[in-house]
Parts: sequence; C-alpha cells; structure tokens
Amino acid sequence: MYDWLIVGGGLHGSFVAQSIAAAAPRARLAVIDDRPALAAWRRRADACGMTYLRSSNAHHLGQRADSLRVFAGEHGFDGANELGYYRRPSRALFEAHAAQALAEPPRIAARAERIERLSRGWRVHTTDGARHDTARLVLALGPNAPYRPAWAIRCEHVYDRDFDINTSTDMHVAVVGGGITGAQLALRLRGLGHAVCWVTREAPRRADFDSDPCYAGPRCLTPFANTPVEQRTALLAEARQPGTLPPDVFARITAALAAGDIAWRRGSVAVRDDHGLLFDDGRRLDADRVILATGFEPWPAENSLLDRCIRNFDLRCDRDGHVFMNDDLEAAPGLHLLGRPASLQLGPMAGNIKGARLAGARLSRVAQGNARHVA
Repeated sequence: MYDWLIVGGGLHGSFVAQSIAAAAPRARLAVIDDRPALAAWRRRADACGMTYLRSSNAHHLGQRADSLRVFAGEHGFDGANELGYYRRPSRALFEAHAAQALAEPPRIAARAERIERLSRGWRVHTTDGARHDTARLVLALGPNAPYRPAWAIRCEHVYDRDFDINTSTDMHVAVVGGGITGAQLALRLRGLGHAVCWVTREAPRRADFDSDPCYAGPRCLTPFANTPVEQRTALLAEARQPGTLPPDVFARITAALAAGDIAWRRGSVAVRDDHGLLFDDGRRLDADRVILATGFEPWPAENSLLDRCIRNFDLRCDRDGHVFMNDDLEAAPGLHLLGRPASLQLGPMAGNIKGARLAGARLSRVAQGNARHVA
C-alpha cells in the first residue's frame, strides 16, 4: 500500500510529488500517468505559439526559490530569456529548467479509470487492469475540457488533443477568443501565411497577469484565507482578469491590427455555418476555418474522473466549479485536489504555476506531519 498516490503527472502533479518526497523521503509514493510530465504543457504551448510565460521568474518548478535564476546562469540563458519588469522566463528556459527540476518519481504508466473509497484509504483502478491502494490520494487532473459556446459545438478548439495548425496556406481563418491564447494564435497563423480575423467581444485589454498579482503573496492570500469560505467565490471573480494580454503580446497584436496584417471584429457570434460566422447584430464574417481560443470549462466534463468523484463522494462545490476543502486541500479524508478546483483554498492562481508551488507547500506540511506520526 502506498502512502501517497498522485493521479496526473503534469506540472502540478509532478511538482507536488517532488515536494512530498523532499518532505518525507521514506514515504511510499508514485505518480499515475501514461505521459511525460511536460507532454500536455508542450502540446498546448505549441498549439498557440507561446514563446514567453505569463508568470514571473519567481514562479517555477524548482524546490528552491532561486533555482530558475541559478539554472539560467549555469546553462547559458542570457537576458533575452527574461522579459520585462517581472523577468518573465522564455518558454525554452522554463522547460529546460523544469526537465531538470522534475526528477522522475516512481511512475505507474497507465491512466486512472476509477477511484474507490476504502475503509482506510483509497483505491485507484487503472486502464491496464491493475489496482493501487493508498493512504492519501492526490488528484492533479489539469484543466477541464475546452470551453465551447453554444453556437460553436462543431468548431475546433486550439486546446483539442487532435488540434493541428498545419493546413494549406492562403486560408481565411477566424480566431475566436480575446485572451492571450487567441492573440498568440492569431499572430502565429498570420506568420504561416493565412488571412486572419481576430474575433473578440471586448477591445484588447492589457494586464501583466491573468489575476491580481497581490495574490502571489501573503498581502492578499492572508485576508483571503481569513474570509469565510462561502464568500471566497466572489473574491476569486474580482481578482481574476480573464481575456487580458501581457504587455508584449498586447503590443504585437495591436501593432498587427494597426498595420492591417490581422483583421479584427468585435461582437458576439450567433451562428457558425458553412461560410463562416454570423454575429448577433446581423454582420457576417466569411471564413474557411474557425478556431476557438476560448479557454476551459469551469466544471469537469460529465462522467469524467473528477465529475464522478464529485458525485460519488458527495464533494461540495461552489457555483464556479471550485471544490470546498480544508487547509490541507482535503475534499474528503485523505483525498486532496490540486489546480483550479482548489481555488477556494489557494486563491485565483491555483491553476497556474504559482498554484502548484502553493499546493506543494501545503502537502509538504501534511507529509512531514505524517512522517513524524509514524516515527
């Protein structure tokens, strides 16, 4: 029987596994995932053409606070790999550091299929027919399914697993979504030779981060933690800044719009048909291809692993899909959740790299407490 099983070996799951192993070296721990730690991250970054992270250089996957800066100096990453006031790392620097920092924990190369509650612990059934028992189970399942508006059920999404940007050139492409992903995708498609129209509901808005940076530290996290949990949903909505662009992406996309290299339509889409898009106000946009860059669903997909856990184990959620849990990120005894579902504890950055670091600190304390108790 394991002491800890982490379902999901992406950035969050792998970092938390490292944190637990460092805090309790004798703990029996494994990660369940059939993909490498950076696989899903790289697929999404490739799809939209990311070159720099939106996070500051303080948000990384090393155990020491200065490990990214030290790594950059030791491996020849010059100043071009740090952007702006917050020294946002290049994707190349971040991934090279992550590959070194996330030393592989014991890994079960399978996908979790079903979770069962035991009298003392949890059991994970995997797609290879095996079952694995553990005292504590951590769900690090990554983002929910890509979000599709009601009119866009037939449209491809940049975050679909099978999304392929490589198509014949000289196409008229509509990119729908006003945030950083939509802007980066529009720029990348234009660079590939397509005629691109960027479709947004609002004018481009500039912001360094996708939530109030105050929540990266105790100045906002402490009063957030002292607020009754039922009132934190409103604080999360106030702190988050969806649909905004960091300064470099804002400058590039607005320059492209001003030069006429990329067209722009502002409005709400009503219908997608064989010829393109029809807006609420009757305007039409002809397009050979429509690509959504509309982020992720707030709620897990029906019958997904997380959805079944919520229903089967009576986990309580707020209206935005965040799960109620205690300070140890426990939604049920011995069942811990990471990422966006943990926002009511970790704040608006729960789904970001900073959220992985906050979760790692919480679960390290749990692992240390368990180790002392066993000793």
